[in-house]
Amino acid sequence: MVDRIFIENLRLKCKVGTQDEERRVSQEILVDVSLTVGLGRAGASDNLDDTIDYRDTIERISQFVTGGEFQLLESLAEGIAAIALKSAGVERVTVQVRKAKYSNEPSIGIEIERNR
Repeated sequence: MVDRIFIENLRLKCKVGTQDEERRVSQEILVDVSLTVGLGRAGASDNLDDTIDYRDTIERISQFVTGGEFQLLESLAEGIAAIALKSAGVERVTVQVRKAKYSNEPSIGIEIERNR
């Protein structure tokens, strides 16, 4: 059985791009994160201590993204994945990142998957 906690369409602002003019002003970024983690214990106990606090995860990701400056979406995604994997019990993380201005059809972005 594979259990997941997901965060979708997290809208954050950061400076990202390869050109100086792209990084002059913060751009809106869309982030999706899927955490592979066993949820059976939490389901049985109904106790937050037995699962991942997704609000805390969102806060840590938000601080990283809004406080940073990146040239590539790839490096932004790697940082988000590293934050997620620090949470106890997370076995795997999938991170999808795209610039909001490229979120309409065709949607353009990147997706990475990392394991503990």
